[in-house]
Amino acid sequence: MEQEVVISKKPDVQAAVDELCGKLKKNADSYQAVIFLAAITYDFALLSEKIKERFPNSEVVGASTAGEITPAGFTNNSVVLTTMSDSSTKVKGFLVEHGSRYPVCSKGDIEKAVRDCGIRVNDPNSGKDAFAIAFINGVFNAEESILTNFYSVIKNDQFPLAGGTAGFTGSEAKTFVSYNGKTTQDGAAFLLVKTKCKFDVRQEDIFNPTGKSVFVSESDVVNRTISKFDGKPAKTVYAQKLGVSEAQAESMTFENPFGRYLNDALHIAALAGFSPDKKISLFARVVPNSTLELMHIGDPLQKCDETCDGIKSALRPKFTLLMTCITRTLAFERMKISDKIIQKYNATFPTFAGFSAYGEQLGRIHCNQTLVSVVIGD
Repeated sequence: MEQEVVISKKPDVQAAVDELCGKLKKNADSYQAVIFLAAITYDFALLSEKIKERFPNSEVVGASTAGEITPAGFTNNSVVLTTMSDSSTKVKGFLVEHGSRYPVCSKGDIEKAVRDCGIRVNDPNSGKDAFAIAFINGVFNAEESILTNFYSVIKNDQFPLAGGTAGFTGSEAKTFVSYNGKTTQDGAAFLLVKTKCKFDVRQEDIFNPTGKSVFVSESDVVNRTISKFDGKPAKTVYAQKLGVSEAQAESMTFENPFGRYLNDALHIAALAGFSPDKKISLFARVVPNSTLELMHIGDPLQKCDETCDGIKSALRPKFTLLMTCITRTLAFERMKISDKIIQKYNATFPTFAGFSAYGEQLGRIHCNQTLVSVVIGD
């Protein structure tokens, strides 16, 4: 497995594509897959079309970002392009459109892509030599329904999937994903990978449980809001658990998210904010009559070491894609540890590409404030 990573900050789409392709070492037909990650300052649809034109025989998927990640560091207002080339690896992508309303309409496309990639459905062993990468639009709260639809086709709940919710910067809430030159603002772009190479899909969580829990007595699953904990206003209970005033609690949400118990493990649901009537908005669904654990931030550098050590013990990295929550990126910047994080990645991976996302997916689970990585070895 070989990976190349190139970056352009040229604002003009054609100039950016020319620079990206000019930096690549191989002929365009050498790459099975091309992945690009771009700021929304670009005309994303045009960018997607122009990149596909340069790689007509490759599977090309892309996502908009809330920031880009390369060996040079965390950056913004750029487009990063990374490639995958390996003779023993087969890839196939597909696009889910109308994901927030009719994700099931893409069932036929998913089934065809799975067949074309040679992945077995309804087989508990299908994930031993295959996995999926998913980029999902980030405006319609559709991550869970899109994942459910995908797993209804693959029929293996343990099939590995690494995903990132497409991001955006600025005040206008818009995100983009694309497959082979076609772009959507409401859906997902998937890349299926079947390979003889070793691979590692994992999630890094920098939070620890506090031992304080709350019972969700009233929530809106569709709109991702919690109205009441233990029959009391959600914001009031959250502040009480932190031992601070409600006003102080508003500035403590990143350091103190919720953990949801899913498949006997804790998964982060980040707080998006508070409403005047004391509801809590989240970036992931929380169902009523469930228990949440209040979490608190640990040592990100120590967690990064543990992640890198775990990957190196599993395989020798050759291809690395990183999807991290934008709140982590901003927090690392505030903590002045961004460069140290990149240094640890550079010491672990020959090269890597990634982006700051609005949520992360690991298998069937959508969560926040984590890092999801997919690494392919020899």
